[in-house]
Amino acid sequence: MLNLTNISTAYGAIPVLRNVSLAVPQGSITCLLGSNGAGKTTVIRTILGLVQPLAGEITFLTQRLNSLPTDEIVKRGIAVVPEGRRVFPKMTVEDNLLIGACNITDQQKVRQGLARVLTLFPRLAERRRQNAGTMSGGEQQMLAMARALMSYPKIMLLDEPSLGLAPLLVNEIFKTIGQINQEGITILLIEQNGFKALEMAHQAYLLQKGTVVMECTEADPQAKQKIAEVYLKQHSKGE
Repeated sequence: MLNLTNISTAYGAIPVLRNVSLAVPQGSITCLLGSNGAGKTTVIRTILGLVQPLAGEITFLTQRLNSLPTDEIVKRGIAVVPEGRRVFPKMTVEDNLLIGACNITDQQKVRQGLARVLTLFPRLAERRRQNAGTMSGGEQQMLAMARALMSYPKIMLLDEPSLGLAPLLVNEIFKTIGQINQEGITILLIEQNGFKALEMAHQAYLLQKGTVVMECTEADPQAKQKIAEVYLKQHSKGE
C-alpha cells in the first residue's frame, strides 16, 4: 500500500535517512522503532512531502508521491497524528474534529464521521463543547486521533501516540489503535514504547542512525523477537 524504496534525506549538509526501504501492506499495523534521533519522525515528514528525498521513491497505492505538495498527498487518503498532539487549545473538541473534515464537502458524510468518532471515543462525546486546551494529555491524544479519522483516511501515520501518557492511558490508546485497524484502516506506528508496539504490530522495522538495520515482515514473523532483543539492549544502554 505504502512503499518507501531507498529513501535518503538530509537537513542541509547533515544526512538523516540513508537508503531507507519499508513497505506497509494494506490492512496492517506496521511499527517503526528506534531511539531518539534515529530518523523516525523524518520518515513521516518525508512521506508527507515536508522533507524532499535526495534519492529514492515513495509510492502510495502504486502512485508516486515524490514532489507532490503536502495537501495533495493528504487528499489521497493519508492522515497523520503528529507527535505532541497539536490540537487547537482555544477551540472546542467538536470544532477540532470538524477541522479534520475540512476537505470533505458532503455534509452528511461529515455528520456521519462525527458520530462515528464520538462513538469510538466516548470521552470526547462527553467533552465536545469543552475547549481542547483544558483536557488531559490522554484526552488530547484521543482528540488528535479522532481528528485524523474525520478525513476518512486509508492509512494513518501515528507519531509517538503514547508519549508522556500514564500507563493506564497508554493501554487505552493502544486498544483504540487496534480498533481503528480492525475497521480496515492501515496503520504506520512510530513508537518509543517498542515492546507495546511489537505486541500488536503485524510487522516491524528498526531504525538506527537513519538506516533500517532489522525488519520483521509478515513473511518472517520470527524476526519480531530478534528486534525486541536488540531494542531491549539499545534501551538498557540508554541509547
